[in-house]
Amino acid sequence: MGRAFEFRKARKMKRWSAMAKTFTRIGKDIVMAVKDGGPDPENNARLRAVIQNAKSANMPKDNIERGHQEGFGQKY
Repeated sequence: MGRAFEFRKARKMKRWSAMAKTFTRIGKDIVMAVKDGGPDPENNARLRAVIQNAKSANMPKDNIERGHQEGFGQKY
């Protein structure tokens, strides 16, 4: 494909691996926050903070909802 493509690919892979690591950690934090304080972000300050952190990291809404549902026992 060429050298320029390989450079772009390497840059994308580095970025995507960092995003995957961040999203995994935030997803686990969401599950733990829901299990500890309940599924309602208005009454659960820790969950509210984790969701705000997820939004600032540009985490997809699907991933946030999936972690939220997994935390209180529903399967997605």
